[in-house]
Amino acid sequence: SKVPAMSEDEINAQVAARLERQEILHRKEPPTLSFVISEAILRDRLGSDAVYAEMLRHLRDCADLPGLTVQVMPLGRHTHAGLNGPFILVETPDHQHLAYAETQRGSQLISDPDEVSILAQKYAMLRTQALNSEQTRGLLDQLLGEQ
Repeated sequence: SKVPAMSEDEINAQVAARLERQEILHRKEPPTLSFVISEAILRDRLGSDAVYAEMLRHLRDCADLPGLTVQVMPLGRHTHAGLNGPFILVETPDHQHLAYAETQRGSQLISDPDEVSILAQKYAMLRTQALNSEQTRGLLDQLLGEQ
């Protein structure tokens, strides 16, 4: 269970916000997005079997959206460029490059160009170490078939 516990209103507000963010993917002019996710996430059944199946279906649908790339970092690698934790790279409409990192105890917006550049290099390396888009869609199809 979650610590600290959240009220039903807080949970509903977070779910509503998440669903609203997902609408961004279906704009007439959607943003260009790229994700590398761990295969461990695809195999962990947190929540329930129904939640797991819905997650796989959602990711598989996303993998077909224009402007969106999903890649899976496969299990069994000895090392990869994301071992120090997750991060997000963002380019603003006026072409400013930023990064965002989150831990269990807080989050950090990174604007220092040198630090953002290091993370951009790591992300480029992650994309070469992960399954490509076609292989990722194949893995998602396989996992959906095992439901």
